[in-house]
Formats: sequence, structure tokens, C-alpha cells
Amino acid sequence: MERYKETGRFSFPMELDMGLFCESVSSMEDTSYELFSVVIHRGSTYGGHYHAYIRDVDNLGKWTHPDEDNFQLHSVPSDSKVQGLNLSFGLLQLAEDIAEGAPVEALYGMRAAHSDSDIRYAGVNEEKSNIKNDRPKGGASDSGSTTNVHQETQRKKKGKKKQERPVEPVVPGYCWFDFNDARVCSITSKQIERQFGGKESAYMLFYRKKSMHRPQEALGDPMYKVPVDLVQEVLLCNEELVKQREEYESVVNKITIKVLFGQNHQYIGGAVRPIVDTCDHMQLTLDRRKTMGELRVAILEQCCDLVPSVSCLHIAKQVPSGLHLYDQVLDDDSVIIQSTNICDGTLLFVWDGKQLQGTQIQIGHHCEPLLLTVSYGNPSQLSQGFAKNLTLGELSLLLSEQTGIGANRLRLGRISVKDGDSKVIPFKVADESSTLEELKLHDGDELIAQDSHISEFGHVLLSTNENKLWTFEVENRCKDCGSEAVATLVEVDKAVSVEELKAVIISKLYIEEIQDGGRIRVQDNNWGLQTPLHEQQSVESAGLKPGMKLVLEPGAAPLHNEITLSFSCVPSSDVPDKEICVSKTSTVQQCLGLMIEVAAFDNDDWHLRKTNWCREEGDVLDDLDATLEQCQLRDGDHLLLEAGKLPPKGFLKLPVFLAKCSRTDTTKMASQFRRGEQGTLGVSIPRTTDNSRRVHVDSIIIAKTFTLADLKLQIMTLPSMTDIAIPTLDFLRIRLIENGRLTSVLRGHSQTLQRLKLTNSSQLCLQILQQEEDLRKNQVLLHIQQRVPETRTYTHYRELIWDISKGATPEMLRQVIADLVLLPVETIAIAKYLCDKYEWMPIDSSSFVRKGKKHQKNQKKSPPKINLRNSPYQIKDGDVIGVKDLTFDPLNTDDFSTPADDEGKALLILAAEEKRRRRKENQNRTNASDNSSPSSKRQEVGLTIKVGNFR
Repeated sequence: MERYKETGRFSFPMELDMGLFCESVSSMEDTSYELFSVVIHRGSTYGGHYHAYIRDVDNLGKWTHPDEDNFQLHSVPSDSKVQGLNLSFGLLQLAEDIAEGAPVEALYGMRAAHSDSDIRYAGVNEEKSNIKNDRPKGGASDSGSTTNVHQETQRKKKGKKKQERPVEPVVPGYCWFDFNDARVCSITSKQIERQFGGKESAYMLFYRKKSMHRPQEALGDPMYKVPVDLVQEVLLCNEELVKQREEYESVVNKITIKVLFGQNHQYIGGAVRPIVDTCDHMQLTLDRRKTMGELRVAILEQCCDLVPSVSCLHIAKQVPSGLHLYDQVLDDDSVIIQSTNICDGTLLFVWDGKQLQGTQIQIGHHCEPLLLTVSYGNPSQLSQGFAKNLTLGELSLLLSEQTGIGANRLRLGRISVKDGDSKVIPFKVADESSTLEELKLHDGDELIAQDSHISEFGHVLLSTNENKLWTFEVENRCKDCGSEAVATLVEVDKAVSVEELKAVIISKLYIEEIQDGGRIRVQDNNWGLQTPLHEQQSVESAGLKPGMKLVLEPGAAPLHNEITLSFSCVPSSDVPDKEICVSKTSTVQQCLGLMIEVAAFDNDDWHLRKTNWCREEGDVLDDLDATLEQCQLRDGDHLLLEAGKLPPKGFLKLPVFLAKCSRTDTTKMASQFRRGEQGTLGVSIPRTTDNSRRVHVDSIIIAKTFTLADLKLQIMTLPSMTDIAIPTLDFLRIRLIENGRLTSVLRGHSQTLQRLKLTNSSQLCLQILQQEEDLRKNQVLLHIQQRVPETRTYTHYRELIWDISKGATPEMLRQVIADLVLLPVETIAIAKYLCDKYEWMPIDSSSFVRKGKKHQKNQKKSPPKINLRNSPYQIKDGDVIGVKDLTFDPLNTDDFSTPADDEGKALLILAAEEKRRRRKENQNRTNASDNSSPSSKRQEVGLTIKVGNFR
């Protein structure tokens, strides 16, 4: 039997006369009914969500037009009184969500109250409705708030002419609200008509007689006939809510600042520096909701003797040359600290605002000091800060006083470093009126000051690197080119271009003509023949080194905007690797067509896949309109030309597997689910990569813009899944398959597949759960395996959902695992299994070695804070955690290995030896093709890393 949901249009009236459908109706009988509730279903027959439109017949809510609704948290910064919010989840989790940039409106839920007599229900996403018991009874609608909002909007428009949307009149008892779990929002009666058809449409209608009237005492009274125990429960929850909010506000508004005093500082070397043997700062912790007046009082209470009688506050910042003062804090004592530039870690400088130790100083961004080093002798030099608004002439006068060189004889020059060469570039006379900032001087720059009567530096070369000629061995692979020479040695300067190098080689080999001009490649002893060199580069920038072996062959050299790509056909292994030269701006579609043409295939049912440096499979190039540069393809990359056409742009083709359990028949799996047996249907052995533990269900094609909920719904409609009963989407878990293992769990039904980073290379595995599951981002799914005492084997794994919202330390993980295996926490040892290496990594705080400087004697060592989500543990979904009872093996606390691990390590050693053997065979084959004896081992050279100049 096939499930089907009708999504066609079925309209229904707001009022219904049932007398038309009755056989006999008396004239006195009321047969008129009016709609007062609509139950709505969103989804398919395999799962979905219900919410309801309800008419406020008792006039309890405060209805506002949905377009005017604006949910806000009203609070007074000084006393932290909040009118309505929700903190149903933990305080730490809320702080983490706010730190990650989540809007405040989306963090507070539905239930809140700011007094015992006021119950307020606030929704999210700029939607709200209030239920108050202080509304005047008698059914009068509280539309004053809507009017005030409308008047405030008109006032802010300041006379702008704009046609307004007509506002639906508010009739008491006829206001509609949408009750959607924790969200309650106002709607218009027009929105009901949208539920006539579609995937989200009316499911059940409720009508009531028009003649029915609610008691007068029920109108506007939310407590009408509500049990007292429920009222007390709500009030207690609201009191706890306000308490949590106050604690939260206290935590997030606490800041620590450093207060520096002008009495303990001096202006020297172009910057503010502390005086030796004085207290340079005082640390002060306070609430940023306090006023500036309270801040000044706190500073006076702590250090009254260091504060001058007439004081002002400036924000200070540390610069390379020392401290510098910036903006002055407002003198208004009523200003809230939060509204100023003072935040956590701010340096606050207290002084008289005029002088430091008798020296006047400049403040502000315009005079920020630059740390310059000035050499004026051998080896005399000075290093200090100079204001960036100083002109070069003013700088010369200052240096004249410090160096003793006359101002009319002082000449300044800048030291420029390029390609390892340093030279002095003198400043021009026209630069005298330019500021240091205009001359583009930066912190750390070096200047030279010289006496013009003694020497003139001009463009002096300070240090040079010898330009030696580089020698290359060149092999001639041009057939029928009129040359008898096969190999030769050439010497060129490293600064010449590759094109000039080719001309020298052709001249040395006495070649008359080469097909397409010829090109040069590098013959590497380990990596073989490399891609053709770009002739526009210099010999050094092309990556050539002295002594390299080069090959001259026929063919056109790549242009400056072209790259050379090699590719191999899969599964056509009999076709040798081929090579193409394409532009960086070519699309993947154009590159694919060229490769199909070069491989001489007669159809276009192919696609491209990237490879890594050892030619292992990588990501599929599924965006055919993207350029090669956007796909981060570089010169010399190798691609795989695989059979099978990709889905259209914007779609994914995902293979779906079902994890098998002891009952491989899906019908038996469904019956197991109905019987309520414990565990997860479709689990697999986590430490194995055996694909026989999973059965291929089908492949689906789905748009990247679809959500995870849409993906689950489409999977549930597959023919192979029809015999499995899945009540809702939360009973279905989808995981990724990576390297044959189950890894990440896909989270968030509203997340799009593109946001979940699914690609055409992704493989999905389904697990059918026996209870609903909605994992959050701060929950990790681990596989726990307990070691059998006095053996080297483990029991079947158990799943553990670890909540890391309060921390991810080894102690917390040990505690939750101890609770799972019912063992004392002090008697267990845990380790993470590294399946690629067949090794176990013990998880213990004592094994963590702090890096950095050694602690001095008698110095207290603070315990390191370890986050298991970070290196080296990097705990994530699907990790296997081994548990060992130390009662049976107290001496070998770090030994978690199994016989299978020993076999795996032996296979790794054999694979490494086989790799070395093949590499040696390739090297010998290369030497044999050169018709020369095996060359001796090359002399080892130092590793050179080029680092660009980021100034």
C-alpha cells in the first residue's frame, strides 16, 4: 500500500450554515457556525510537523499586525530589570551562542514573566503575543499599543510621503494567533486562505456555534478556571528565569580593565613608558552597565594618592615604541560605560591631561608614533618612536640634536631590501615637507643619517649576493631536428628568462628547427618528467636549481595564463596517461570536453575528479561552469576522467547505504523496531572498513538548496525503504561514510545540503533509531568499546552522545564513560583508536606535556587546560574510545592494542617497503632510459623557503 498526501486546493469558509445539510431544522434553531481553529500539517505522509491557528475568543492576547511586530528585550542597564525572556537552556550554552554571533531575539524562548501578576509569552523571529491578566475585563481589546506603534512610526518618518498598507481592524474575540510549538505570533485572517492547499495545508477544522458566548468573567482573564497548581508552577518557573537572567547579565557585562597613572609614567623616546620601580598599572574589575561616575569613584577608592585633583581619562594602547594615548573618555558622569569605547582589556590612563613629568605630549591617531631605527655612525644607532605627523624636515632637526650632525649637513636615506640586496635610497629635497606617514614609513623601518661633508651615499649597495652562473645538464629529445648531439651542459645567469635559456640550449645543440618552437621540462630523479616550463619566468623564479637535468622536446611552451594538466581514464586502465594545456580561465566543462577529445571517446558520459600529491582520489569537480582557477587547479595537477555523467548544476547525486544489523532483512528490521527492542537498527562495527556491513539502497538526485529534512523525506520515499516504519524524521539518523568508516552525523533539519558541505563525492549511511534524536552541534557521537578483562579483545561497541557544552576535558569524558560502563572513574583508563595507524592514543591529563618555557624553581605550575576537540586528540563523531578496567591490569595503563592491530601494523610495514621498492625500480628505469650508469647520490642541500615581503 502506498502512502499519499493530497496537496490540491480545498477551500473552506469562515462561516458555515449547517442548516443546508440537515433534513429538518426548526426556525428557532441556530445552525450557523464560525471557524475558530485550524490544525495545519507540514510535510509528507512519512513525517512532518503540526501547528494550529487559533482564534482568541476570550480576548487574552495582545494582537499586533505581523508587519509591525518587533520583538525586543526591554531592560534598564543600571538595574538589569528585564520584562520578558526565556532561559530554558543552560547559562553557559547561551553565552556560547551569543559569542558565536547568534541574534539575541533568536536565543530567548516562549515563557517569561516580570511580575507575579503578569505572564508574558514572547515568540522569536520578530513575532510576539502577550497574555496579561491586568487587561480590563469586559472584552475590550487592548489596541492602544498598536496605535502607539503606528504613531511612533509616523513620527520617525518626519513627513515623508509614503502610501501605507491598510491595517486590518481589530475586533475583540476575532484575533488570530499561530501556535507553533514555542512560537506564538499574530496572523491575519487572510493568512488562513494560504492553507487551502500545498505541502503545508489545513488538516483539521474546528467550528463553533455563533450563538455561543463565553462568560463575561472569562474575557481577558488568562487564569479563568486554570488549576492553581499549574499557575504556581508557571510563577515559580518565571522566578527562576529572572534569577538566571540576572546571573547571565552579571557574567556577560563583567569587564576587567587596566588603570595606568600619569604619576608613574614618563614621556621618553617618543612614547609613554613606565618609570622604573613603580606600579605601572592597577587591575580593576567592574560591571560595564555602571556609569562613568561610578568608575571614577572606584578608581579613587583604590588609588586615591595617584589620582591628580583635576584628572581626565584617556584610552591608551600599546604600540611598538611604547604606550600612546588616544581618545579622551567623556567627562559626563551619567554616561554608561557600555556606551563608551571602554571594553574588556582596555588600558585607561589617568593624568591631568596636560603634562607627564613636565613634558607636554600629543594624543590621538594623527600623531601615533612610528618605531624607527636610525644609523648615524659605525656602529652608532638609535631606535625610538617618532610621531607619524612629523615632516621629514622636523625629523632632520630632531636627529641633528641627537646625532651631533649639523642640520644643514644632515642627509637622510631609507634602507631598502629586495631579493636579499640592501641599498640606501636618499630622500629628495621635495620630501622635506612630507610627513612620515605620507612617505609610507612603517614600524621597524631603518634610516641612515650621514654628514654630507664627509660622504655621500647616493644609491649605495650595502650587501650583494654574488651572481654565479648556473650549470644545467640538458637532454635533446627532438627527433629529426638536424642535430647530432644528444646531451650537453649549459651555463646561464639565474636572472635570464626560460626563453633565453632555451635559445642557449638550441644554440649549444646546433638545432636548426623544432616543431612548435620546442619547450623545456625538468627531469626529476624521484618524480620523473615534470610539466613544461613557462618561458616568461626567470630561471630562478621558475624553481630551477644548479645541477638540474633539463629536457628539450618538440611542442609549444605554455603561455603565462595557461597550465598543464595530466589525466588518466577510469576505469579504462589500458589508456595511458595523457596531457593537455589549457587556460586558467577555462571552465571545467571546456576542460572536460578537451580531455574527452584527446582520449578519443565517442560519448560525453564522463566527469572529472581531483587527486592529491600521490594521485589518490579527491573531490569531484561538479561545478562545470567554474573556472580552473576557482577550482584551485595548479600547473602539473593530475585529474581522473571517470565514467558517469554528473547531475545538473545545483544538484547532487548521493549514494545511500543502510547499515546492516544482525537481521539483514529489512522486514525483520521493521518488526524489531515495532517490538521496541533496545539499540539502533542498522549499526555497523566502527573499527572495520568492511563494506559488507552496509547494503546499498539506492542513489538519489537532490538539489543543494534542499534541507536535511527534505533529504530524509526523499530517502523515506525510496522503494527499498517502504517496508521500514519510521514514525518521524527524528527516528532516522544520516551519517557520512569516509574511507569506509561511519563518521559525521548530519545535524539540523533546516540546514541546506550546501551548508552541510555535501558534494557528489559524499556517501550517506542510514541508521534507524528506536527513539527520537536531534543532535546539537555541541554533542558528539562516540563509539565506546570496553576491553574484556585479562584479554586483548573488546566487547561490541555502545553509542555515547557526549554533551560538551560545559567543556571537553579528559576528566569529563572519563566521568560520562564511567557512568556508561558502571565502573568507578578512578579505576578506568580510556584511549582513542587511530584506525589509519592501528594505534591507540591514551587520553589523560597527566600525559599532556606543556610546551614553552621551562618553569623556574618554586614556581607554581597551573594545570594545563585540555580541549579534546583540538589537537592532538581531535575528538569527533564516529571516534572509537576504548575503556580499560585497571583493576585487572594496573601496570599496563597505556596498552590498548589487539591482535588485529598487530596484523594491521605489519601490513603497513609491508606497504611501506613495497612503496620504496617501486620507487627504486622507477629510478633505475629512468637511469636505464638515459643510457648512462646509475648516478651517485646527489649532495644534500639545505631547505630554502621563500617568504614574501608583506610591508
